[in-house]
Amino acid sequence: MVNTNGNGHKNGANPTAITPVNGHDAILWDGLAPGIRQELDTPINPALVSQRKGRGGKTFSYIEGHTVIDEANRVFGYGGWGYDVMGDVTLREIDSVDGKTGEIRRIRAYAATVRVAVLGAPSRMDVGFHAVVEDNADGHETAVKGAVTDGLKRALRSFGARFGNALYGDSQTGIVEVTREPSTRPAVERQKLGIRLYELGKSQGFNAEQVEAAVKARTGRGVTQISTEELADLVAAAERKVDEQKRHSEPPTAA
Repeated sequence: MVNTNGNGHKNGANPTAITPVNGHDAILWDGLAPGIRQELDTPINPALVSQRKGRGGKTFSYIEGHTVIDEANRVFGYGGWGYDVMGDVTLREIDSVDGKTGEIRRIRAYAATVRVAVLGAPSRMDVGFHAVVEDNADGHETAVKGAVTDGLKRALRSFGARFGNALYGDSQTGIVEVTREPSTRPAVERQKLGIRLYELGKSQGFNAEQVEAAVKARTGRGVTQISTEELADLVAAAERKVDEQKRHSEPPTAA
């Protein structure tokens, strides 16, 4: 596992060692926090998207590597995600044929397989490429780093719109901010959900203060500040966690 530590640098930690804030989060419930899922469903801010000229003179939209890391730190939290390079970064040679002249040109590029792990979600993996522009030490170093960055971006895009998944392919749409409808659930239901969440926390040995800390660790806000939909999702996740603990604690049935 390679935790980012806020700047994308490797630290050699194991994927299972990602520790949530305050240590309560992973125990209280399973899965991604509803606030994170909402962020992932939100299209990327157009201000974060850059453009470049590509094949056939077309303009392509993309996200810079440092921007992707900043977004991952913001969405998942520092220490809530990380990445590592699977195996070696390999040099490949590819023959490219000029469609007009028929000239065969050999292209050298590095390939890197990158795995991204996020607390509460299955890991994602993809392959990045970067061509060697200058055949010297600096040129190869740049290509190796570029392949890793490309793999990281491609792996993160599988988490959804927030990481520019819509920028891949021919349409390149989906970078417009969306407006969400306000909750219509009554206040009484919200109150019941809040009480239920504290009860589920108590059943796992947490007091009210610790439940509040766990909610803040997951969403960045307190129980009374999150939306009713987020609160309902947290209750459902906590109920699944309690059911799982009960199943594991039950003695096996005799044959």
